[in-house]
Amino acid sequence: MADIRVVTDSGADIPKDLAQELGIRVVPLTIHFGDEERRDGVDLTPEEFFRRLRSGQLSRTTQPSPADFEKVYRALAEEGADAIISCHLSAEMSGTVQSATLASQMVDVPVHVVDTRSASMGIGMVAIEAARLARQGAGVDDILARLRGIIAQQRVLFMVDTLEYLQRNGRIGKAQAFLGGLLNVKPLLTIDDGVVAPLERARGHAKAVSRIVERMVALAGDKPQRVAVVHGDAPAEAASLAEQLRARVQVAEMFIAMLGPTIGTHAGPGTLGVVFYPA
Repeated sequence: MADIRVVTDSGADIPKDLAQELGIRVVPLTIHFGDEERRDGVDLTPEEFFRRLRSGQLSRTTQPSPADFEKVYRALAEEGADAIISCHLSAEMSGTVQSATLASQMVDVPVHVVDTRSASMGIGMVAIEAARLARQGAGVDDILARLRGIIAQQRVLFMVDTLEYLQRNGRIGKAQAFLGGLLNVKPLLTIDDGVVAPLERARGHAKAVSRIVERMVALAGDKPQRVAVVHGDAPAEAASLAEQLRARVQVAEMFIAMLGPTIGTHAGPGTLGVVFYPA
């Protein structure tokens, strides 16, 4: 049986214990507060990050370098990896895929770089499935075919407290149309072909959450779904959304994940969303 390893980046928001359990290597993006640099998940926790963001500190991100990926790929090869599947942030949102692709050409082990066309657990659930299939003994071609199927079917629905963070960091995409909205109107967004795109505006937090639920119910139909509820330091709201979804949708598996600093930089505190695909 081939030894296939899985790599991702810190934009995947996979809960740390789950990544460790599945042997998924997470390459961190760098978070900048002015001249200060921290590595997402290494020397900056989500809790500290959101505390600093809420206190008015501004952050930005930079992608890992090709050398960062090369180091991880070489280490895995030395551990006996026969192949590596590397799942990453949409190329439209970050140069991470480009760095991974360059690094893949610097090592002897075959590296298959996957652009998930997504972010947060939209990457995370792809990497989780890859790691599980690898452990079950699936071959590289079968795993990649399954990942392509997930990427094609996966949906992301989310609301942000404010568009300020997406705009400031240049990740607002087609949601630019929602700028200059009224107070207490919450933008509902999606990721469409790797880019943030607008869906609708809802008046108030509760209405926005109910619209996420209604939209997911309509998209999921009666098919069991693998689901991830994601949040920007809003655990109570995430638990409530998870409960509402369980009551309305057939859930085969559910994760609840806090946004890390990479995605939190662009989405901001109070973000709430769901990522799902047919199980």
